[in-house]
Amino acid sequence: MTGIIVIGHGHFGTGLASAAELILGKQEDFQAVDFQDGETKTELEAKAQEVLRQFENAEHLLIFCDLLSGSPFNTMAAATMGQERCRVVYGTNLGMLVETLMNRNLGSDWEELTSELVQSGKDQVGMLSSREDAEEEKDEDWD
Repeated sequence: MTGIIVIGHGHFGTGLASAAELILGKQEDFQAVDFQDGETKTELEAKAQEVLRQFENAEHLLIFCDLLSGSPFNTMAAATMGQERCRVVYGTNLGMLVETLMNRNLGSDWEELTSELVQSGKDQVGMLSSREDAEEEKDEDWD
């Protein structure tokens, strides 16, 4: 089993988890952690240790964080350092989380889940500026 944790500043963890479960339904082996305003690093570390204990029997563990070098990322990176069964992902977006959950639920193995994960997140980022620009881009694609 691959466990999945979502953690970040404010309500990032619970917000993203809530959105993912709205799309996919209730998820097994899936937890969220928030680093709320006014909490200390020590409190965050205690929360991290508690959620990691819940996954101590998981064969693999994916931890999705909001920002590289933020307190949630640093805490999880330090807590899982040297554990081959764990990967800490940063720059998480809803698309990559949903895709990972879907693939996990469909039985993808660890290597399949992690090999394209970052690219999946990148593919979910783009910009639509106006209908006119979109039409021009569409026309250029056909040239």
